[in-house]
Amino acid sequence: MTGPFSLTGLERLLAAPERAAGWGRVGLLTNPSGVTRDLTPSAVALQGAGVRLTRLFGPEHGVDGSGAPGEAPEAGVDAASGLPSSVLYHLNEEETLSRLGGIDTLLVDLVDVGVRFYTYISTVRDVLRASRTRQENGEPLRVVILDRPNPVGFTVEGPPLLDPAFRSFVGVTTALPLRHGLTMGELARVLAAEEGAQVEVILTDAPDGWHGHDSDGERPWVPPSPNLPDLLHTRLYPGLCLVEALDASEGRGTALPFRLVGAPDLDAHALAARLNALDRTFNLGVTARPAFFAPTTSKHAGQRCAGVQLHERSGPLTRALPLGLTVFTALEEAGAQRNPDWLQKLLGVPAADVPRTPEAALEALSGWQAAGEQAALTLRPHWLYPRPGVPSPRPGSEVLRPAP
Repeated sequence: MTGPFSLTGLERLLAAPERAAGWGRVGLLTNPSGVTRDLTPSAVALQGAGVRLTRLFGPEHGVDGSGAPGEAPEAGVDAASGLPSSVLYHLNEEETLSRLGGIDTLLVDLVDVGVRFYTYISTVRDVLRASRTRQENGEPLRVVILDRPNPVGFTVEGPPLLDPAFRSFVGVTTALPLRHGLTMGELARVLAAEEGAQVEVILTDAPDGWHGHDSDGERPWVPPSPNLPDLLHTRLYPGLCLVEALDASEGRGTALPFRLVGAPDLDAHALAARLNALDRTFNLGVTARPAFFAPTTSKHAGQRCAGVQLHERSGPLTRALPLGLTVFTALEEAGAQRNPDWLQKLLGVPAADVPRTPEAALEALSGWQAAGEQAALTLRPHWLYPRPGVPSPRPGSEVLRPAP
């Protein structure tokens, strides 16, 4: 074994497939991000190891990842594995139970990107609810997470816990700060505790203290969703996704989602100058370049937009929310209009509490950040990996770890 990544949960199961003995008929919730180090799809690798897979399931964007935001196309039969497939996106409990009929164990192999509004955790919540109901009905459904590192690391960012008034499919739990710094396995433990369900996690084999994506090229990056083509876009996403709550474009429908923002009739040069002045004052970590683009889909499709392209200024961005709120409010200053309902669903706080100038927004964020960090510490019973500077026992050599 070389490099910092070591083995994912999938690869640990492949190394010891006898662990699947007694799992019965096995389903797999996955998408293109579920691959081995050599880019073999998890379904194909598991079949090769003798695991009895009978069906594939996909989250938002589908098993093959072809769906646009908010879509989950049915692929029918997966070409690589030959298995039938369906989706588990935004279903009610009856629909989820129906689709999981005939499955005794559900494996989950998905890359999560560490943000409360990323919907893969919402689908995992739905699966855990179905598992609990099946257990109550005497038809157990075992749920096993094949864990992977959170590609943007342990960093936690406020706002703090979601206001229950703003629960939605982009905010299914009030237990998480906006950027939670958990792996999918740790998230599943949080959700299982809330739902009264059971979950098992096959841990990654990462060295103590390491968490994130292998940036040395040993493990290729596979986009977990269509608008996160690389790690830079993924680092920006927790903050720049807030632009969804404006009538400005967040860059969807371009080659640079969450790096390009703008709208028709904006002054690109003035916006870039404003953002660069704010960066000098608040050290946001990016340089803004005036840019012009025409999205092919989503907001302002086919229209010429003026705005900015964001460039990391001094190494990988570590915090995205100050930048996201700054860009959001600077676009408002330039004339963009907010969608209060979507803004409070994303942030989890009343839209009226979100100031309309960058300076005031960053001041509010300082209080949210402290509260978010405190909220994150309450999740320590669900941690499976050590955090730098925070006492937390390593789970040790045990691979399967049930929820407490």
